[in-house]
Amino acid sequence: MRAVAAALALALAACAPPGERAHTEAQWQACEGQTFTTDQVGACSAVIDDRAAPPERRAAALVLRGGLRAEYFQHARAVADFGRALRIDPQLVDALVGRAAVHVSRGAHDAALRDLDAALAIAPRHQRALEERDLALAGRVDAYSVQIAQLNEALIRNPLDPQLLNNRCWVRALAGRDLELALADCDTALLQNPNFAAALDSRGLVNVKRGAFAAALADYEAGLALEPGRGHYLYGRGLARRGLGLIAEAEADFRAAEIAEPGVTALYASYGA
Repeated sequence: MRAVAAALALALAACAPPGERAHTEAQWQACEGQTFTTDQVGACSAVIDDRAAPPERRAAALVLRGGLRAEYFQHARAVADFGRALRIDPQLVDALVGRAAVHVSRGAHDAALRDLDAALAIAPRHQRALEERDLALAGRVDAYSVQIAQLNEALIRNPLDPQLLNNRCWVRALAGRDLELALADCDTALLQNPNFAAALDSRGLVNVKRGAFAAALADYEAGLALEPGRGHYLYGRGLARRGLGLIAEAEADFRAAEIAEPGVTALYASYGA
């Protein structure tokens, strides 16, 4: 079926006027970096949006755009691009490795290892996959203890700094470890700054992982009151609502979150939430 679709796309492209074909090819070359452009992301987007382009080219453009977005620290959008490429071709190793690299840079080592194991099952000698896997394995072992040690040291100097307290709460929440200590950190941060939306978000994730869904719902509602429409908080509220059995409301939140912040679903999956 994929071969038929590709053949049809090529036939449509061949029927396009010469000027249009030349423009399409120029966009692809700019996306690949063969020619200079001030908007390489835009060139890749044009290829992705071109329904006459072969699926293989659109998938490649998604991988390239994902890599560019990762360089700009647009992690959620990068993850979304790699995911779209994998929906076109689930065996696309570069998409798996690119998404894994984003996970490694964010400290989501378990999610990275899942993608890298899948990539290496397809291409066992893929050099970048092997290198990223080594980084993910080392990071999984070291990241939590190193981050906590660094934050502990900083908090000795500034014991009531709400940002530092929130950061330690978040690290513990992501790891799913020392959740009572994480809760205490977020509580103290919010005592210092009751309108600290990021701390409400962190405490919401802590409460989701503790199974305290009513408390999590209150946290995410408070966060959304401060920052309406934030995709991250909408998704968290969806998790809390799902935990409370409010399935229709949860699904609505998940849909709204993905619209507001494409890729947020994959991000939360990497959180183990």
